[in-house]
Amino acid sequence: MAEPRQPKTSVFGAVPGLGPMLVASSFARTGATMVGLTMGFVAYQQTESALIVAIVVSSFGLAFAISSLVAGHVLQRVGLRTMLVGALVSQIAAALVLASVTSTAGVDVVWLTIFGFANGLASAFLFVGSQMLLHGLASSEHLKRVVSLDAAGASLSRIAGPALGGVLLAVIGIPPVFLLVAVLYVPLIAVTAVLSPRVDDPEPAQRPRLREAARFFREVPLLRWAIITAALAETLALPLVNMMPAVTESLNRDGADRLGILVACVAVGSVGQVLLIERLDARHDTRMVVGIAYAAAGALLLGIALNEELFVAGFLLVVFGLTVSIGRTLLLTSVHVASPDSHRAHVLSLYIFVTAAATPIGALMWGAMANVTGIDPVVGGAGVILLLAIVAGLVAAFRKGDAAVPRPEPGAGPVAGA
Repeated sequence: MAEPRQPKTSVFGAVPGLGPMLVASSFARTGATMVGLTMGFVAYQQTESALIVAIVVSSFGLAFAISSLVAGHVLQRVGLRTMLVGALVSQIAAALVLASVTSTAGVDVVWLTIFGFANGLASAFLFVGSQMLLHGLASSEHLKRVVSLDAAGASLSRIAGPALGGVLLAVIGIPPVFLLVAVLYVPLIAVTAVLSPRVDDPEPAQRPRLREAARFFREVPLLRWAIITAALAETLALPLVNMMPAVTESLNRDGADRLGILVACVAVGSVGQVLLIERLDARHDTRMVVGIAYAAAGALLLGIALNEELFVAGFLLVVFGLTVSIGRTLLLTSVHVASPDSHRAHVLSLYIFVTAAATPIGALMWGAMANVTGIDPVVGGAGVILLLAIVAGLVAAFRKGDAAVPRPEPGAGPVAGA
């Protein structure tokens, strides 16, 4: 007689606290995307300059990159709960200050830039801390699924944030939007305060250094490939989201509602990666999946540049969101898997620094060139360069015979043959 089949445990049942963590994170990220949409829209409405939009939105990314370098040190000195709660409280305070300023002195690009910079400083602590929290809650067998679900939650927030933000901008105005953003951060404070003590690691006898984390990126092939690929994609492809106000205007659709819809299209595609990540990565080599995803993103950028129809642009943005989300999720999972336990916070900090710095640098390059040539040639040119670079990288890898990416066990450190 055959033994009864054991029921399959869902990831939410296997990882205690995952559901509340993802829900609370989605609220906070929805608020963050509403802020980003508001800042970019207001800056473009005031100046009609793609370069000014790039400067405003890049203030967040540059501060995020700078702060990520010290996030690992802060985590080890103050602990996970203190770092997470402190970062969230500072974001609430910044949103309340900006709501007050915009209601009394009016909207000013300088204030938007200052707020973006301050928000970026806190967000790096929040991102590193949340990744460490997820890694501590999830076992190795559920890690990839947890990272994928977290990325999907971020994508859902990028749908809700722009759509809700565009409507609220038109209905209630700018100051109330910032007040609502402050409220949306509160649930995540409660959840992280409860869950973080479960994964607080004891203080190591010797504090790891960021320099040692850089050594792992040189020695571990999986980490080296991940950071180079991520830097290339973040520089050439991801500025599209930051520059959406200018892209929307090029389609003769410059309203806040149209902007919100097009940004949400990117997020809609990103959600689809939850259904594909595990299947693709189980059947195909990780490097090949990531390479094809980013090569497709480059081709889609070219299509967006050549297109003038709103509905076609929306479809292309949906597929673009799917491809870049697959690439980002697999790269981040690879960093989790290849990082040694003793240096994981510092490895994540350095990886986040590179990726966070690449996007605003790319956005500034896009904005400067768009002021001369227009936004469409810049989008198309970035797509062509990305496509050619990814294809060249895949061809070179196959010629060397190292196309397959090693898959070490989580926390194993450098792989054999590094």
